[in-house]
Amino acid sequence: MFPAKVLNHLHWLIVRRSLKTVGAGGCIGFGFDIRGGRYIEIGNAFYAGKNVVLEAWDIYRGMETGYTPVLRIGSNVMLSSYCHISCANRILIGDGVLFGPNVFICDNMHGNREDTEIPPVERSLEVGGAVRIGDNVWIGRNVCIMPGVSIGNGAVIGANAVVTHDVPAGSVAAGVPARVWSEKDKIKNINTEI
Repeated sequence: MFPAKVLNHLHWLIVRRSLKTVGAGGCIGFGFDIRGGRYIEIGNAFYAGKNVVLEAWDIYRGMETGYTPVLRIGSNVMLSSYCHISCANRILIGDGVLFGPNVFICDNMHGNREDTEIPPVERSLEVGGAVRIGDNVWIGRNVCIMPGVSIGNGAVIGANAVVTHDVPAGSVAAGVPARVWSEKDKIKNINTEI
């Protein structure tokens, strides 16, 4: 038997061929899964942990989405284990972004609220606005980033947050739904903990 590292390296060499563009270096963990590779661009020194899923949909369950997806991941990006990115429109991730485990990012959803008689998996994809994540962003464990969101350079997204609105550069956002924390909020929380 081959060691896991050798198998993962061989898998990465095969996966690289299916991508639109890919930079130098990089490695992936066991269970890395990719769909729609021809719409996915990855920069240099990419790292993906175990069971990471990257999807770019132009057709879903035999139906055209009406979009040509673009999933672009910059250089020096680290996706921890169990991250899942689903793109039908446009998801742009800058350089130096760190993803905690189990992060989910999407620009699409399974149908709309009027389709309640149809099982969600059988609904057509409802494509939302583009998602943009700037450079050097730190995204905590279990974060969900929803369609149409922009996150500025250097922002921090706290663990378990659900991001439904834009997050300015250099700010900290946390909560469900996520909100940007000000210095006043931080001082207030420190005072209540004492």
